[in-house]
Amino acid sequence: MKRLRQCCSIGLFVLAGMMVLPINGYAQVLYGSLVGSVRDQTGAAVPGADITVVHQGTGRTRTTISNEVGNFDFSSIPTGTYQVQIGMPGFKSFIQENVVVRLNTVSRVDAVLEVGEVSEVLTVSSQAAVLQTDSAEVKSEITDVEVTNLPVPLGRNYQALLGTLPGISPPIDGHSIGANPSRALIFSAQGTTQSSNDIRIDGSSGFNIWLPHVTSYVPALESIETVNVVTNSFDAEQGLAGGASVNVQIKSGTNEFHGSAFANNSNNKLMATPFFHPEGERNPKYIMNQFGGTLGGPIKKDSVFFFASYEGTRERAFASGLRTIPGMAMRAGDLSASDRPIYDPYSGNADGSGRTAFPGNIIPQDRISPIAKKILDMLPEPTFPDEEVNNYFAAGKFEFDRNTLDTKVDWRLNDQFNMYGRFSVLDFSVLAPTVFGDNVLGGVLRGGSPGDTYGKTYSTTIAANYVFTPNFLVDGHFGYNRQDVNQIQPNIDQQIGRDILGIPGTNGDRWFEGGWPRFALSGFETIGVHLNWMPVQRRDPQRQVAGNANWNRGNHNIRFGGEFYTQHMNHLQPEDGGAAGPASGGFNFSGDTTTVLGGPSANRYNTIAAFLLDAPQSLGRTLQVPDVYHTRAKFYSLYIRDRWQITPRLTFSFGTRWEYFPMPTRENRGMERYDPLTDQIILCGVGGEPTDCGIDMQQNLFAPRLGLAWRVSDGFVVRAGYGLTNDPFSVSRPMRTNYPFLLALNITGEHSRDPAGSMAEGIPESVIPDQNAPVHTPPPDVAIRSTADPFRRGYIQSWNVTLQRELFWGFTGEAGYVATRSIRQLGTRDLNAGRVLGAGQAGRPLFQQFGRTAAV
Repeated sequence: MKRLRQCCSIGLFVLAGMMVLPINGYAQVLYGSLVGSVRDQTGAAVPGADITVVHQGTGRTRTTISNEVGNFDFSSIPTGTYQVQIGMPGFKSFIQENVVVRLNTVSRVDAVLEVGEVSEVLTVSSQAAVLQTDSAEVKSEITDVEVTNLPVPLGRNYQALLGTLPGISPPIDGHSIGANPSRALIFSAQGTTQSSNDIRIDGSSGFNIWLPHVTSYVPALESIETVNVVTNSFDAEQGLAGGASVNVQIKSGTNEFHGSAFANNSNNKLMATPFFHPEGERNPKYIMNQFGGTLGGPIKKDSVFFFASYEGTRERAFASGLRTIPGMAMRAGDLSASDRPIYDPYSGNADGSGRTAFPGNIIPQDRISPIAKKILDMLPEPTFPDEEVNNYFAAGKFEFDRNTLDTKVDWRLNDQFNMYGRFSVLDFSVLAPTVFGDNVLGGVLRGGSPGDTYGKTYSTTIAANYVFTPNFLVDGHFGYNRQDVNQIQPNIDQQIGRDILGIPGTNGDRWFEGGWPRFALSGFETIGVHLNWMPVQRRDPQRQVAGNANWNRGNHNIRFGGEFYTQHMNHLQPEDGGAAGPASGGFNFSGDTTTVLGGPSANRYNTIAAFLLDAPQSLGRTLQVPDVYHTRAKFYSLYIRDRWQITPRLTFSFGTRWEYFPMPTRENRGMERYDPLTDQIILCGVGGEPTDCGIDMQQNLFAPRLGLAWRVSDGFVVRAGYGLTNDPFSVSRPMRTNYPFLLALNITGEHSRDPAGSMAEGIPESVIPDQNAPVHTPPPDVAIRSTADPFRRGYIQSWNVTLQRELFWGFTGEAGYVATRSIRQLGTRDLNAGRVLGAGQAGRPLFQQFGRTAAV
């Protein structure tokens, strides 16, 4: 707490000190800005003119007066189409209609007043704003018209359109449906890492905390008003993004009722036949239906408005594929079809030499493991008995259901106070078939993870702004996002390894340790649970509070504020990431254990022989000591920035952002730190150890932002900008699991031909360390992760020089030089690389350090 107070004091001191400077900003993340000037026919400034803007959809108004040099600035106004009214005694009234204000964009209206009576009105029909005149950001926009009318692939995901924007790689699909139910796409911007993008919905960040290169929630196409994408020279208000800052705005209701309905169908009969598809065979069954609608309008005219959007997805498919399973002769021990001898792994010398081959490659019946025989008897017979490879046709029914609801209510209390609330929810379920069905499992035919997968994602924003005076206003928002995922394999309620197969050390007394163990046979389909990280339960909430203020001061509009953001992970997932088995246990069989030193290499017959003879090459189990892992990450930021109207045609913007990423913690203590000098794991926050592990997490992360926009003429703009952004990657992600509450037991033989044990003997019991002890000496075969000290966060520099010009027929041309440079990218390195275990200091545990990829 002391360090946190020091950091906040430093940030507030800098913020207060900079307020005496002529500082201003760009448009706001949640809103837009409308600026302009008022002049007479001679070009002289007209100060004191009354300016009123009226939202043409809701009737909302804002008023101000032009300053001493004739300029005006409406900051933080809701997006939409406006009418601009300007009045001044001695001049005709000026009205410009259909002025479009978009998200995170500065729109400009420059008015020329004509001499006359105020009762006389000069009306201008506005054209679409085509030039970016007041901001140096490199940005693009996808409007609701483009979102709903441009073709997108199956799934109706707006992120597919991001690939049409300059600097963004083609978005690709990734991860299982359970881990990514929104089917969010993966992309990089301007050559930066995929994890440095921040996608906000109405200002609320929605990282998939465990998979930060995708977002947790994707709204329906029909609910989107606009998508604003910034990829270079970010505004100081925009943090947590080094690649792309994507702001998605959900539609709002207006004084008129509007609605829509849609239905889309795709099926196997509409799809082209693959080039290598067998002649005469039809495409397998596939049906995808997406349907829904929208409705928006007034609850109370000119005051309260609503919008709602629903989208349903129903996907059905005949999932199938060819797999390789042991033939019937193999299962009986008849391996005579092999072109190389099968050796008895329990004969000969310890180094694998001098072994005895089985005569005729026939394994005697009394040598076949009863456990192996019991497992093989559960398998179906090959579909194609004469084939050794791809001899089994597996098939099953795949189902994916998803429902997405977006709702929004806007409330105008008066001309000074406006607020809105958005609530979005996604509900999904997946039924994914496995190769051998629910009884024996095997690999997944479609969907990513076996069995039943289901969950919900919630996304919420509550935002408000208040106009104290025409020259000072504040705005703020609260964001909440939670992603719940459950991936549970079939038969989890049965102790199949322990009670049915009779393998000691498999399964456990807790529910998530039940089900099938994993039997991986090299060259064959895996038997049992295919994935060594099942089952999964994740509850990942994140909260965000942001506050901002705008202050018009002469030719400067000062914007400053701060943000507090938390990310929590609550995971049940016994996952090591290495070769150890799942929570139910696992055995890996390769053909090497039935070969002889100096003899022929192994083939699939050697593998099935190793299985029949109960000679696994490795075995193990991942033991998760607490039922749920917890991490708590916090992010603090303050910023201040300026948009200075130096001349009527020259805008200069500058500011800075301060960020602090403290060391994450567990639910009730700190993380863990490994000391390589003493070969000990230290539990931070236990036994007098500091909660932050004493690690220097860098408190001086300032990110300057500069921008210049020069309107050379009404149709030609030159822009240049520079910005620095800190890599937002959370340390809690790589530090989620660690010793002593994750015990990954992975037993191997002395060499590849040496069996690691047997199914009959089972898996040894792991010794659970005292969770309350502050210091632990880990076993030499345990993998450990720790954070570099001091921890130096990477950062990204971006700069650009851009020319933009109006052409003809409403076209514009733009050319620019855009650059990014990533410094000290974060990564994990193995500090035990090249060491030999069991020899002094080199015998310390496998140790991975998370930090910059360069030497520390």
